[in-house]
Amino acid sequence: MTFFWTKNAVKEVVRRHWSERAATFDEGPTHAPQSPEQRSAWQDKLKSWAGPNPIDALDMGCGTGFLALGLARLGHRAAGVDFAPAMLERAAAKAATESLTIRLEQADAENLPFGDASFDLVIERHVIWTLPDPTGALLEWRRVIRPGGKIILIEGRWSTSETP
Repeated sequence: MTFFWTKNAVKEVVRRHWSERAATFDEGPTHAPQSPEQRSAWQDKLKSWAGPNPIDALDMGCGTGFLALGLARLGHRAAGVDFAPAMLERAAAKAATESLTIRLEQADAENLPFGDASFDLVIERHVIWTLPDPTGALLEWRRVIRPGGKIILIEGRWSTSETP
């Protein structure tokens, strides 16, 4: 018997998975800075990507808000979208703790609730691999970027048979 997953079924599994992991998500070594030095290094990198002047930035698949919060700390107008409501709740709580303003939306990375050319920067970290249609998502992200804007993909090498 062959079983075919629909795109919506895959998205529901992904949403449920990340919602269940929200409470402990930041404890993972690749999900949030684990030291002041890591946090400083990430802030420096965000500053180099976003520049010194305030911009409109979108953290795609923001999880608990790592990139959106970092951009807001630098004075940018940050927004974050995620498919998992529990992740957004954690991001909102962290923003409140730091008295930072970030716009958070529950949204599908392939169908964003923003108009064309809404952002100067779209950034994601470890999101592409979770999407059933990465090409469609990238086209959608390009739609919301202003002319001259940037899309930054931060991805990893998750599995390989090669020896380093």
